[in-house]
Amino acid sequence: MRLDSVLIACLLSITVACKSGDDDKSDSEVTETGVPSTDSGDAGTDTGTDPGTDSGTDTGTDTDTDTGTDSDAYGDGVTAGDLDFGSGGGSSGVTTHALTVTNDIIAHPFTVIEGAYYGKVMIAPTSSPFPDDGTGVRMWWSETAGGPPLAGAFCSARLGREGTMHWDQSGTRGYGCQIDNVASTLHLNLQACISAADDTTCGADGAEAGSPAPIYIQGGLAEVQ
Repeated sequence: MRLDSVLIACLLSITVACKSGDDDKSDSEVTETGVPSTDSGDAGTDTGTDPGTDSGTDTGTDTDTDTGTDSDAYGDGVTAGDLDFGSGGGSSGVTTHALTVTNDIIAHPFTVIEGAYYGKVMIAPTSSPFPDDGTGVRMWWSETAGGPPLAGAFCSARLGREGTMHWDQSGTRGYGCQIDNVASTLHLNLQACISAADDTTCGADGAEAGSPAPIYIQGGLAEVQ
């Protein structure tokens, strides 16, 4: 009887030890699996919040501001240029100057000094692609920056991508824009737009903002001897 009791006690002890080992293993597996699942959830939250917020705010604000400003400024914006092809200016000669004409007017000073001077202003395309959407460069002389052209059929022109305009203050040439032979500061304006061929200042009804037009510009100056 004593031997049987001892065997039974031993068997009960082994059974309890085995069950305790199974419970420990089960708890360990649940804990390890639960941590990766929680991290994965955090990663999903970050991805959903950050790209959505940044994309919606930045794209909407930048697009609306830039497009609206450019469109509203068409025909109204005047930028001061620093080239002077007048008889009293210093930009005429063999040097060609690179610039980009936009739908905002670039008004260069045109200084006049008394004398029997005449000259020309030429534009030509650069190696950069010129827009093929119908954009053409307009050029005109005016008393004020971006103002209406001086009187005379040759004081404003649609040059497109290449052309020459002549001016004369000597009264001896018989062609070109006739400029008074008195000391003054006029303006030579350039603007790019899409409009009718006879629109020489981008001011016609239906004129549209042109694309930026890269050009070379050069001035010529001579004096009657």
